[in-house]
Amino acid sequence: MPIQIDIPNLGCSTFTAQNTKGGRFFGRNFDLSYSPAALVKTTPKDGYASMSMVNLGFLGYDKEKLPESFFKSILTLAAPYIPLDGINEKGLSIGVLLIPTEETNQQTDKVDITTTTAIRMILDKCATVEEAVAMLKQYDMHSSANSCYHFQIADASGDSVVVEYINNEMKLVEPKDSYQAATNFLLTPGDYDFGKGQDRYATLMNTLKEKNGVVSQEEAMKLLESVKQDWHKTEDGSMSATQWSVVYDLENLSARISMGMDFDDIYEISLLEK
Repeated sequence: MPIQIDIPNLGCSTFTAQNTKGGRFFGRNFDLSYSPAALVKTTPKDGYASMSMVNLGFLGYDKEKLPESFFKSILTLAAPYIPLDGINEKGLSIGVLLIPTEETNQQTDKVDITTTTAIRMILDKCATVEEAVAMLKQYDMHSSANSCYHFQIADASGDSVVVEYINNEMKLVEPKDSYQAATNFLLTPGDYDFGKGQDRYATLMNTLKEKNGVVSQEEAMKLLESVKQDWHKTEDGSMSATQWSVVYDLENLSARISMGMDFDDIYEISLLEK
């Protein structure tokens, strides 16, 4: 299919925490211009079932062009290959966030992959954070859309990591507590902490610290609401805001989703439901 996947200047927030019943949550805000979205479930024959959020705007859809008929929906067949966050049947969850710096472009003799390809592979093949990191190390990363990104990955055991690429070298940021967060600046120690979203990061970390890293289902969504971005003009002149907020339950394999900052109307979806 002749598809040009363009990932523009997105700004996002993620966090992982323990829930009040002993399981784990992975929270994610996706911030961008208007983004018609789809929750995509996949059940590969040789991999794990998963569900992931996809911005259909990357496939050319917008307010005037939506997949409302058979012919208009053909391009959505590519949706499984552009996930931006998700969870699989093993309770592994992942989200990608923009870093406003030079694109990652690793050049060794390893097989080449891109940002969304990496997310698809991890959801399909990895059950733990350790397995996800080991998989990423096997490939040369080439960032999508001439940008740099980092990933936050968490699993049902409570393990979490932020994977970053600095000067084309993979760096791992381990949590110092039972919770972890990421926004749009590098977390690797050193002279790398440029970017944006430090205010959102502080809100996430301070709130989680106050709660000892334990939040209820409702508190997890409230935390995402506290770091939502209202409509504002970005550096490139486009308008941006939080397009979706999702809390993945890594034990019950479910997602609670708010679209367009409507936190009064929450969709609850289970991976295991047909």
